[in-house]
Order: sequence, then C-alpha cells, then structure tokens
Amino acid sequence: MNDPFKKYKDLYRDLIFGFSEFRFESSKNKVFIKHLNDLETGHTERTYKEHLYLAKEQGLKTEQESINFLIEEDIWSKEKDKRIEELTEKVKQLESTKSKLIIHAQLATLQKEIKPLSDELYILIHERNENVGMTAEAFANKKISESTIQSCFYKDRDLKELYFTEEEFDYLEHSEVNECLSIYTEMISERFGGDEIKRVAACPFFMNVYVLCDDNPFNFFGKPILTLTNFQVALMSHAKYLKNLMSNHKSPPDDFQGSPDKVIEWYELQIKSAEAKNNMDTKGDGGGKSIFGASKAELTSLETDEEKSMNLNEEIEKHGGEMNFEEILKMHGM
Repeated sequence: MNDPFKKYKDLYRDLIFGFSEFRFESSKNKVFIKHLNDLETGHTERTYKEHLYLAKEQGLKTEQESINFLIEEDIWSKEKDKRIEELTEKVKQLESTKSKLIIHAQLATLQKEIKPLSDELYILIHERNENVGMTAEAFANKKISESTIQSCFYKDRDLKELYFTEEEFDYLEHSEVNECLSIYTEMISERFGGDEIKRVAACPFFMNVYVLCDDNPFNFFGKPILTLTNFQVALMSHAKYLKNLMSNHKSPPDDFQGSPDKVIEWYELQIKSAEAKNNMDTKGDGGGKSIFGASKAELTSLETDEEKSMNLNEEIEKHGGEMNFEEILKMHGM
C-alpha cells in the first residue's frame, strides 16, 4: 500500500541535515548539495548587483532597454507589453480571491477562469523573452547560478570537499554546466518548491517532535536561527502556523487524515470557514445557513459544536421530542 507520508520522511531528513543528495545522469556520480542560509543568500544578492553593474559597463542592455528597442524596431509591440501587465494583474487578483474560497465547486470554477489567462500570459512572456535575448539581468543571474553551484556542490556528506574547484568549474563543458543547473533547479523548484516544506510540517512524525520544542527553533536544531538554512526556517514557520491551527480548531475526521495535503486542507478550511461564517453573521444571514455547492465536509467545517447541538435539538423537537438512532444518522446524510 502506498504511504503518502513516506516521501516526506526523505525530505525531512534533507531539511534536518541541511543538504540534498543527487546523482549526475552523465557520470552516475553522487553530489551533495548544501542548502543556503539567510546570510549566504544576502551575500548572493549583493554579488548579483556587482555582476549587473559590470554587465551594463560591458554594454549589455537592461531588460527594459531591450524591450524598448524591440518596440522601436517593430519586433515587439506596446500592446503586447500592456497585455502582459493586464494579465499579470488579473491573475494576481483572481488568485487572491481563490485563496479566500472554501467550497471546492467554487474553487474549480475560478480555476477554469484563471487557466486560460495564465496560459496566455505564459505564451506572451515566453515570446518576449525569446526576442529580448541576453540582458544585463540575465547575465547577472547566470553568473550567480554558476557561483552558487561551484560553492554548494560537494563530494561528501560532511560538506568538506567541494565537487569543483574554481579552476575545474571554469573548464567545464557547456553541457556539464547545464546539467548542474538542472539538478540545482530541480532541488529548489521541485524537491522543496511549492508547498512541499509545508507538507513536511503537517506530517505526524514531524509534528510529534516539534510540539516538544516549545516553538523554539534553538530547542529543535540546537543552533541560532541565523545559522539555519532557508528551508529550515521555512519548516519552523510552517510548523508554528500549523501547530496554532491544530491547537485552536477541531481535529480532522478520518477521511482528512490520509495525507499531508488533506490535513492542511482541513485546518485551512477551518480558517476560511470561520471567516465565511463571520461574514454571514456580519451581514445578518443568521440561522439556517446554506452554501451553494458545499460538500458535506465543507458544511461540517462551518458548524461549531454548539450549532450541531442546537440543530439536533431542533430536529428532535420536530419529531415530537424523540428520535431513534437511524433517524439521527439520516439527518446527517449517513
């Protein structure tokens, strides 16, 4: 039987030790990639500015300068550029609205509206980037990516021996550099991208340990927060957030405990439900609330224990003061 939590035990190990293990496709050799901390990321941002300055000094145009040039040469148009701005803002607004919804049917409807806009935006940005070519920003990003690889790739688990010396990295083939970039991008964007770290925080094997540290990162990792990797800081942040939700809301039913996503969905449903319920009360929609398209679980999340008791008492009164067990189950749609 597939265990949806198993994958996150592997990610958890990486988060704790501060590195990830990969294997080069070309050589089959293992490489250990160090996770950066906030101070190291800050140094990277400063170095980026230096590379950007040097790129401009060498005559490379900035992205905006390149776009303006393309418009002057009729290779690109102001209309397309304006459309990118409009789509970006529209998608941002719809995503913000989506984050406030709790009903799956409503979420699905809104997602159908977002998708064609996102697809159009992706195509336009890709077309513009193809025409823009190498810019000062692209050059600076490329240099940063290469220096990050050179400083984060190691031959050993103890992160003592760099995989490439500066000289060795300078003599790498273009295809070898691209393979390194691909591996690093996979780590950042896929392995720890999106809500992956949040899912680790929602796993029982992690939360059972975290509750003992009293929300103190030092108690958990045994070192100052400034020395923690960015991934470790994110894990602590998500853990504190989820622990607070778990402490202040009802536990998920059995059908919401089968995966990290379902656990997160349940507790975030509690927040959105509370907000929706508050809006109903503020607008005076008291009593007999009904939400179009809501599932049984979503309606359940909107009900407090007090409301459940009141609803049951009302139904018993309707049945002449008595209800058998079968009638109670039927009332709850079972």
